[in-house]
Parts: sequence; C-alpha cells; structure tokens
Amino acid sequence: MKLPIAIALWIPLVSSENAPETNPQGCINLDEYDADTDFFPEKFVPHETTDLVTVSYHKTYKVVTNVFQEKSYLLYQCGTEPPADEVASGKHHLVLPVPHSGGVAVTQTTQIAPMELLAKRGEISAYIGNPKLVSSPCLTHMMNDETMQTIYIEEEAFGGNLTDKALSDYLEENPDAIVLAGPTGEKDADRHMAIAASQERTAVATFDWLGMYAALFNAEGAANEIIADTEARYECSATNAATIRSSDAEQKEKPKILWAQYFPSQNGWSVASCPTWDETYYCEYAHHCGAELISRPEGMGFSKQYGSPTVYWYVTDEEFLELGKDADTWIYPSKTFEAVYNEKKELLDQFKSVQEKSVYDTQGQGPHAWHEQRLAEYDVVALDMCTLVGTNNPESIHRRRWFRSYFDEPIGGLGTCDAPAELDLAYVPAQAECTVIVATDKVIDDNDSNISDNDNKESDNQSDLVDSKSEETDSDAAAMHGNGVVVLSMLAWISATMLLA
Repeated sequence: MKLPIAIALWIPLVSSENAPETNPQGCINLDEYDADTDFFPEKFVPHETTDLVTVSYHKTYKVVTNVFQEKSYLLYQCGTEPPADEVASGKHHLVLPVPHSGGVAVTQTTQIAPMELLAKRGEISAYIGNPKLVSSPCLTHMMNDETMQTIYIEEEAFGGNLTDKALSDYLEENPDAIVLAGPTGEKDADRHMAIAASQERTAVATFDWLGMYAALFNAEGAANEIIADTEARYECSATNAATIRSSDAEQKEKPKILWAQYFPSQNGWSVASCPTWDETYYCEYAHHCGAELISRPEGMGFSKQYGSPTVYWYVTDEEFLELGKDADTWIYPSKTFEAVYNEKKELLDQFKSVQEKSVYDTQGQGPHAWHEQRLAEYDVVALDMCTLVGTNNPESIHRRRWFRSYFDEPIGGLGTCDAPAELDLAYVPAQAECTVIVATDKVIDDNDSNISDNDNKESDNQSDLVDSKSEETDSDAAAMHGNGVVVLSMLAWISATMLLA
C-alpha cells in the first residue's frame, strides 16, 4: 500500500446549496458540501478507439488505470478522505490528492507536450534524460535558468548508479513529487506513474492520454475541449481527402508513399508494415489522406527485439529497392537521411522519389521535435500528409509544419520562449485549422497548396546528439488547441462517410 503524498492549499469553493460546476482547482472544505456531492462534474471519457487507459469517477475520488502496464492510481479530491476500503485493498500503485501540486518529473520528451497543452508546464520540476533532446523552447529556458532540475549523467546515457542516486536525492528533496515513467520504464517504482500512450493503435487514442494527465490536475474540462477541437480538425481533413478522391472522375491510382528509415546498427531498413489501417500512426495517416502506404510483406526481412515484447523488422538493401523504388513520395521519419544518402547514393538514386526530389524528413520543427511536440498536434501532421499527396482543401493554404523537403528546404525550429510571460500559457500549435470543402462534380487535378513554413527559416545545424537507443526502440511507437472547423456542406460529410466506410 502506498501512502498519500502531497496536501495542497485549502481553497473554499461553493456552498452545499450549489454543487461545483467545474472540477475544483484546490482543496475543498468538506463541511461546506452535501454528503453526496460529485466533485468531478467534468469527466474524461476515452475515445472508442482508446484501448489502454480508463478513468472511473466516484464523487470524491477517481481511479485512473493504465491497462497496458496493469497499474491503477487512486486520485481523491484534496480536502476529502480517500476511501478506506480502496486504500486497504492495496490494488492501487499510488494514492494521491488532486489537483496534484507536488511537482512532476518527466522521463521522456513525449511527456512534455501534454503538460504544455494543459498549461501545466510550471508543474514540471525535473527532466530525467539528455537535455539536448528537449525541443520545447520554454522547457529549455527553465532548464537553463535552473527553475527546473535536470537529472542526466553523461557517462550513464541509459541510466546507472549515479543516475539512480540523483533521482533518489530529487525525490527526497521533493517529497510530494511523482515521476512519469514510460511504457517500458520503472512502473513498479515508488512514486512512479506509468504512461503508455505510444502503445495505442490510433493517433486519436494516443492523444487521448491527455485525459490521464488532466486527471492529475482536475483539468478534465480543458482536456475535453482540446481533445474535441483537435479531433474535429482531424475529421475535417479526412472529409476533404474523401471528397477529393470521390470527385476524381478519372479515378487515378492512390498516391504511393514510402515510409522508411535506415538503421546502421542493424544494417537494415525499417519499412512500414500496414496489414490494417490502424496498425500504427503512419498507416492511419495514409488511410486518412486517401494514399497508399507501401507495406513490408509479412515475413520479409529480419527481426530484432530490444528488451520489450515489441518486434522490430528490417529489410536488406536489395529488398528495400524492390519495395520502394516506384513510390511517389518518400517520408524518412528521422534526421539522418543526409548521412544515409551520402553512404548509399548509388542505391537511392534508383528511387523515383529521389529522382523527383520528393523526399521528406521530419525536421520541419527541428531535429527532435518529431518525438515531442508532434504528439500534441496529430491533426496538423494529418494536414501535412494530405498536402503532400494532394488531398487537402485546395481553397485553403496549409503550410507544412512537420514534413520537410530534404532537397529544397532548411531544417526548421520551434523558435524561442517569451519568458516569463509564456511560461504559464498553454501550448497552441500553429497551422491547426481546417475548413471542409464543398463537394462538386469538378475533378481536382492539381493541389498547389503544398507550401512549407520553413521557407524563411535558417538551417539548424545541430550536431547528432541523439539517444540512439530511444530512436531505435521508440521512434516508430511514439501523444493543438487552435482555430475551429467550419463545416460548409453536408454533402462533403456524406461523400466522406461513403468513401471511408
């Protein structure tokens, strides 16, 4: 049994005559409320495709369950008593008062964006890992001015005794802090809460874990709004893609996309495998935009495991040439294409995508942001992909944000943090806007809104500072709040539904 940690400030809210309309943002005085008061009127309900996180509500407490790692966490309203029977059962790994105010240590960059979306950046009291992998300008500012602790021992890139000692010291100095572990992290460690968003099937479900972060801070109301707005924009781009495909009188073949990356340590290529559209996020994006993602046939290549149940497949140069040489577009989900191209130029020059300079990496916002902020804006990534394959709204200019043309565009960046003003503000993604098009009988042949917002950015020549183990094991696994969606035509929705059914 884990004892409760952290007691927040007492903040009287409303009398018992008026039950709270929003989740309390501080401790309550129980004497001011009726016995049957529901302190969580704003509840998070996972999406139908979300498989690995649940939240159940019980008036004075809620139970968050990480299904993937079989861990549950009892979060009770500060000012009330946690249910004695639940605590005594010992089935919950943590028992915490909420809203949590004791600080949070993040162990993966993928955990940063959800905190920033909820305007909880200031609750991050430590980052455990290589600080050079952090892309967030404001978190970088906080590390540089030491308002946030950094725990990283360069000689122990993947952990060790010195790192363990530093973490122990941090927890001793911050007795109410909790540590967010990853899907293969220390789920059983004291004061650790495991996050497994990257193990979900769909982009919508991965983003849905925002609700778990929100539950810690009684911020479900904000999370629900962000989730709904983001999903609406995502559905908008799917509707547009379906409308364009259905209005194509010539019924052209779907654009073919190669999603592949080379791993020198394995002397092999990791190529997308999409037996179903929801196998992983890139399969979903291709389906979403009406494109065909070239898929590695079952059994082709060789496999490896890296200490987890996940099996990673690779193909040889010869197999890769056979698979990908005729792809219209190649998306290389890493920052290493230049080095690989220089090494394997003779091989890669045989690819149609290389010959036509239709190769894109994921450095539109810098070398590492793909594994961080990108997870906070899956709707924008979808708009990027639809733009690449010509199925976005031709009347609405979308400037690519994540996919950078290797041959024609410089490496991007997230800019700087306007501290201190920006530190307490929620992260708001750029280019998060979609307008549903009106379906017509006109064939849309060209889509010339393939414009990058990198045009005026200087190249970022950061060195190859990367956690190689993280990239090899997590990059394919590994999560906004902008302008709304304007629905202009029911006909567009009907055509989209028919095509995607």
